[in-house]
Amino acid sequence: MSTAATLPKRKPAAKRKSRKKQTSSWIAWWPLIVGIAVTPFAVKAATLMALTGPDGLRLLYPWMLIPKLHFLGLSDSLGDTTSQAMMYLQFPLYGLFGMMIHRWKGAGAAVLQLTLLHLLAVGLVFVAARP
Repeated sequence: MSTAATLPKRKPAAKRKSRKKQTSSWIAWWPLIVGIAVTPFAVKAATLMALTGPDGLRLLYPWMLIPKLHFLGLSDSLGDTTSQAMMYLQFPLYGLFGMMIHRWKGAGAAVLQLTLLHLLAVGLVFVAARP
């Protein structure tokens, strides 16, 4: 008996690839959907955290506070407008970035890179805020 008869047959490459495309069509958008869904709750949390002092807001919305840093040289009105926009765009942008990294490297890498990006912004705001 030949060894070719005992080996299981593999599916053709075209069928394997088509199944992968079907499963990754709408499921790949979940980070962006979560980012959009979290935004109203994060805005409400920001109003509560602002009552505890500036450090709580710096932890939740560091990208909102970066345009207000003086070393960037933005005018007050442009800095306020950009900060307001970043308050609503931070988590959807995290979702968009997470979606791209998830497709490229996987879910673990996406979570790790988003965490590092957020911690980088928090560190920048804390360092810039200290005299």
